[in-house]
Amino acid sequence: MKERKVSIIFKLLVMLSLLTGILLNVVHTISISAILSYYTLLSNSICLVMFVRIMGAIILKKDYRSDSKYYCLKGAIVIAISITAITYQVALAPNGFQMDISYTMRPERYWANIFVHIISPIMVIGDYLLFDEKGNLKYSYPFIWLGIPWGYVIYVYIYHALGGRFFGIGGSREYAYKFLDYKQIGYLGVIKWILVFMVAIFALSNVLVFFDRRKKHK
Repeated sequence: MKERKVSIIFKLLVMLSLLTGILLNVVHTISISAILSYYTLLSNSICLVMFVRIMGAIILKKDYRSDSKYYCLKGAIVIAISITAITYQVALAPNGFQMDISYTMRPERYWANIFVHIISPIMVIGDYLLFDEKGNLKYSYPFIWLGIPWGYVIYVYIYHALGGRFFGIGGSREYAYKFLDYKQIGYLGVIKWILVFMVAIFALSNVLVFFDRRKKHK
């Protein structure tokens, strides 16, 4: 019972962190559609929706963990938010990246980045590590989890086709990130980088499944 209460409190804190990060970015931007169309904000939003559903199930006293779909979806958001955190730490933070270059330096700008790129990812991953039963992830799941990054690629091109524009912080005002901008690196360049990212994400996903299944036997 005590562990269940701790789990619920932790999940509420995860929701608060996700919501705080999203709102800090949305409130202080000149283009809500642009800021919400970056992978970072979308991955945080997907996680928030998942945790709202979990809390809804808890309130309604439903045993959501008995459904195998739960573990597939939980693994999906863990990978999605991990991509956000890893990309930020490896490629963005060293170059002084900020989510929105349209507003001047102030504390809100700093925390907007920290919440969506560091605090929330750590808490989402932490919830899985601390409270989810291990051994329920399957090696078929990584194929399903690729749906999120593939879906984002499709979304970016649809968003652009409908007249959407980005801030250019990812290297492209038209396609969010330089590796998706065929006007800059060509069609073959885009295909190459998409495949590189997908292979990396697939590998990371399999590492998660391997870890999960190993934990079951300990």
